[in-house]
Amino acid sequence: MPTASNGKQALDLVLADHEFDLVFSDIKMPEMDGLTFLEKIRHYDISVPVILISGQGDLESSIRALKLGALDFIVKPVHLKSVAEALEKIETAIAAELESINALRLVEEQNISMVCDSKLSHIRNIISYFNRQTQDLCANYDLDANKIAICLQKCLTNAIIHGNYQIDSSLKEQDWSLFDSLIKQRESEESYVNKKVRIRFLQLPDKLQFSVDDEGEGFDPAQLPDPTNPESWLKLSGRGILFIRSYMDEVYWNEIGNSIVMSKLLRLR
Repeated sequence: MPTASNGKQALDLVLADHEFDLVFSDIKMPEMDGLTFLEKIRHYDISVPVILISGQGDLESSIRALKLGALDFIVKPVHLKSVAEALEKIETAIAAELESINALRLVEEQNISMVCDSKLSHIRNIISYFNRQTQDLCANYDLDANKIAICLQKCLTNAIIHGNYQIDSSLKEQDWSLFDSLIKQRESEESYVNKKVRIRFLQLPDKLQFSVDDEGEGFDPAQLPDPTNPESWLKLSGRGILFIRSYMDEVYWNEIGNSIVMSKLLRLR
C-alpha cells in the first residue's frame, strides 16, 4: 500500500496512478495539507474516494472537506470501528453506482420531451442536459458520448437554421459571410425565433433514440448527399447530415422532411 509523508507527495502518487481505490489523508500535513490535496485532485477531475482524518478541534475543516467532496472524515484518535464504518460507506456508494449501471439493462422505456424557441444559444444547454442523462448509458454500452452530442448538435442547428429560419445550406457554398449575416438577421425577427424546436429522447432496451422536429417547410431527404461518397465530405453544406448518417445506426425523416429520427443500437459488451 503506497504511503506519503505530506500532501504534495500524495498528490504526485495519485497523478501518476489514477487507479487508487481509496485515499486516507490527515488534514494537517507539511508542504500541502489535506484540504489542498483534496482540492487539487478534484481540479484534475480524479474521482478517487477520499477520507480525511481530523483532530478533535478541527470540525470546521472537516465540514469544509465534505463540501469539497471528501466521502467522510474520521476524528482522532482513530478507532478501528470508525475505519470500518467509513469503508462500509464507500462499499455502499460503489455498489450503488454499479447497481445503477446494471439497472440500465432493465429499463423498458424512458421518454424525455423538450421544446424551445429557435435560438442557437439553447443548443449548448440542451446538449449538456442530455449528456448527463446518457453518460451511464454510454459508459455501459461503450458508446461515444462526444459523437452522440455532435449528432444532436447538428440536428438542432439544422432545425433552427435550415428549418425554422428557412436558410438554404447551399448558401454556404456561395457566400459564407452572407449565410452568417442572414442567421444574425433572423435571430432578431420574432416570426422566425418564435418557431419551436421539439426534442424527444427515447431509451428502449435495444436502442437510444433522438427525434428533432422543427416548424419549417421541410425538404426532400432523397436529395441528401451520399455519406459513402468521399466527394460529399468536401462540400461545406450537408456535412452535418453526413456525420449523423455515418455514426448513427438508423436515420430517417418524416414525409415532408421537418422531423429527423436518429437511433443508436445498444449492444452489450
